[in-house]
Amino acid sequence: MKGQLKDTTRDGTDGTDGADGVREGRQRAKSDFRFDDARLCFAFVGTLADRGTAAPFERLAGPEDLSRWAVESGCTTVVPPCTGADLDRARHLREAIHRTGRALADAAPPAPEDLALVNRAAAEPPSTPELAPDATTVRWHGDGITAVLSMVARDLIALCASEHRAHVRLCGNPDCEVPFVDTSRASARRWCSMKTCGALAKKRAYRARQQTPDR
Repeated sequence: MKGQLKDTTRDGTDGTDGADGVREGRQRAKSDFRFDDARLCFAFVGTLADRGTAAPFERLAGPEDLSRWAVESGCTTVVPPCTGADLDRARHLREAIHRTGRALADAAPPAPEDLALVNRAAAEPPSTPELAPDATTVRWHGDGITAVLSMVARDLIALCASEHRAHVRLCGNPDCEVPFVDTSRASARRWCSMKTCGALAKKRAYRARQQTPDR
């Protein structure tokens, strides 16, 4: 499944300069979900972009966006129906995961109310995999969006129960603030993704050098 224990998936830019990548032959839109170099739980946190700015960008603007994320994340192959109540519940879970990820990055105890919310979501039955006869594709079966949110919550729990909890960092882009797991050999990773915030930082540094007059 995408985004579980290792960093995979798509690219994009979460910074205030806007999206400048290309996906599937078109210009990337700000509303496109980002999965680069992210665990499932932290990819879900990334559905709120530009957290460090005065105007965060909500990628889960409506229930249909939550349904789309469920499929694009790889948690299900069937678009689950979602209601406004499902969306509210998903956003509350997302923010609890974000605060917990920040606490891990600060080596601080997560808030009990956030852990309780995560545990309630994880207590729901998750989707279950079914291997196709050709043994090359997997279909997921479960109880709609509740099962998907359970998988997201369980991924955070698995992270907290692993040695990787000590390697959670916050993205060095102050506009982003999305947690990530630093699995680099030197433990020197600074960005949630080099294809997004890392590329944006390089672009900004280049522009700054171009604007600096030679002495």
